[in-house]
Amino acid sequence: MDEYVMTHLLIDTSSDTMVLLLQRNEVTIDSIFREGKSDHQAFIVPLIEDLLKRNKLDVKSLDGIVIGIGPGSYTGLRIGVMTAKMIGYATKINVYQVSSLLFLSSGYTEEYMVWHDARNNQGFSGGYIHGVITKEEMVRDYDSLSDYEKSRVLVIKKDTIKVDGNVIMNYAVKVDNVYALVPNYLRKTEAEVKLDQKS
Repeated sequence: MDEYVMTHLLIDTSSDTMVLLLQRNEVTIDSIFREGKSDHQAFIVPLIEDLLKRNKLDVKSLDGIVIGIGPGSYTGLRIGVMTAKMIGYATKINVYQVSSLLFLSSGYTEEYMVWHDARNNQGFSGGYIHGVITKEEMVRDYDSLSDYEKSRVLVIKKDTIKVDGNVIMNYAVKVDNVYALVPNYLRKTEAEVKLDQKS
């Protein structure tokens, strides 16, 4: 009996590099990596449509969407999460969530302190070995890291992103209520901080 074929769209917009993968069972059949600067909103839907079209698919033929929910860029995260929610709502297909730090470092098999620059010498960070978390995701100050951790820092950027669709799928968690899905910012946005200061 033939194995049932399942196709998932994997999305991450937490960094300057938008990553779109088409995963068919255990094989990544196509991908798009687009470098941008706070402009993912203008390109995400057309690029998803192009990715699906060139593989003779449409959103209704997908078995699920996996979205990197952060931590990372506030604007980028909102765009990716809202797109996944919109597609999930419109098509009724399953939506899954996964850490963006895991997503963007899933192709590495050795341990790294995965680091997304959060400015002021800080980083959204977590320890990972091929998808397995070894140190909790949190905002860390670079100077607080041990010498070993500093030697294993992997700064997320265009040239360091390395993805493995199988690892991402293995750690993706189904979202029971797509309406309640929100990005994992790890800390308050600047607008929230200013609002707190005023009150």
